[in-house]
Amino acid sequence: MDYNSEDLIYNIAINMIPGLGNVGVRNMVSLCGSARALFENLDELTQSGTVNKVVADAIAGAKVLDMAKHQLEICQKHHIGIHYYQDRTFPRKLAAVEGAPSLIYTLGNVNFDAKRTVGIVGTRSSDNDGKANIFALVEQLREQNINAVIISGLAMGADTYAHQAALKYGIPTAAVLGHGLNMVYPAENRGLAGDIVHQNGALITEYYYGQPVSRTNFPRRNRIIAGLCDAVVVAQSKSSGGALITANVARDMRKDIFAFPGRISDKLYAGCNKLIGDNIATLITSASDLIKNMGWAPRNTPTQTEINLEPLSDTEVRILDVLHGNGRCNIDTLSLKSGIPMHILSSTLLGMEFKDLITELPGKQYEAR
Repeated sequence: MDYNSEDLIYNIAINMIPGLGNVGVRNMVSLCGSARALFENLDELTQSGTVNKVVADAIAGAKVLDMAKHQLEICQKHHIGIHYYQDRTFPRKLAAVEGAPSLIYTLGNVNFDAKRTVGIVGTRSSDNDGKANIFALVEQLREQNINAVIISGLAMGADTYAHQAALKYGIPTAAVLGHGLNMVYPAENRGLAGDIVHQNGALITEYYYGQPVSRTNFPRRNRIIAGLCDAVVVAQSKSSGGALITANVARDMRKDIFAFPGRISDKLYAGCNKLIGDNIATLITSASDLIKNMGWAPRNTPTQTEINLEPLSDTEVRILDVLHGNGRCNIDTLSLKSGIPMHILSSTLLGMEFKDLITELPGKQYEAR
C-alpha cells in the first residue's frame, strides 16, 4: 500500500463528492481522464461544460480534498488498505460487477482474487440446526482440501457462524461491513472482527472511516458479498430478509446459488425452500454437493499430480518445507528460514507459481497449495 501516491488523495476525494455515486465517479473519470484531472482543472472543466455546476459546487461546498487528506492520514495510522477501481489491487471479481464500488477500504490480509470464494449468508435468527449446517459445510471444505475463502457480513446469526467456523477450521474469511472501519456493528461482534483480522482474515467496506451509518448501507453491502463470491450459500432464511436480497443480487450477477432445505413448516427455512422451488438455488446437504456442482476438484488429486511430474529442485523443496512447517510466510521470512538469498528466492517463487505449487497472497506472502 503506497500511501504516498500522488493520485491517492484524489481517488479518495472523488468518492466523497456528495450525490455523485459509484456510476457517477466512473463517468466523471471517463470525461476528465482521471480523478486528479477533475480537481486540478475544475474551473476549466466547469467553464467548458464537461463538469456541471452542481458537481463543482458540491466539490467546493463539501471540501472533499480536505476530507480526503484527513481520511488518508487515518488509513495510514491504522494500516487500512485503500483500493481504487482502476488499481491492480482492486478485487477482480468485484470489479466485473455492474454498479460495484469505485473505492473500497480493507483491514487485514485476504486474497480476494482467490480461485474459490464462498459466501455464506442467512437469517440473524439462525438456530442450532442452521449453525450445525454451516460448521459442517466449512469443516467438510477443509477435510476435502478445498482452498476457499469464506465471505459473509458479520451480522448476528448465520454470518457470525460462518466466520466462526472459518476461524475454527483454519480457512481464510472476510467480513463485508455496512459501515466504516471505525466501528463494528453489531457491537457483540467486535471480538470476532478482531479475531478475523488477527488470523489472516480481513474486513472490507466501501464506507470511509467515520462515515455515518444508515440502514440503507446494509442492503448495499450485500451486493459486495455477492460480487466477491463464486458461490453463495443460503444457510437459513425466512421468507424475506438480507439473505434473500444477497441471493437475488447474486442471481443477477450470474453467480451460483445454493441453499439448505428445511421442513415446510419451519419459518427459518421458508426463504431457502422458495429459492430451491423457484430454481434460483440448487439444493445442497453437504460440501460434497457444493463441490460437485461447482466442479471443484480437491487439491492434491491424481489429476494435479499428473500436471506436476517434473522433479522439484532442492531450492523448491526447501521453500515447501518452510511453508508446510510454518504456514503462509512473507518473502523475508521465507528467505530467513530457508537460507535462500533473496535474488534466487524471488525467481524460484515465480516459477513455483507457474507450476501451481504455491499461491501468492497480498503483502508478498506465500502459501503452499
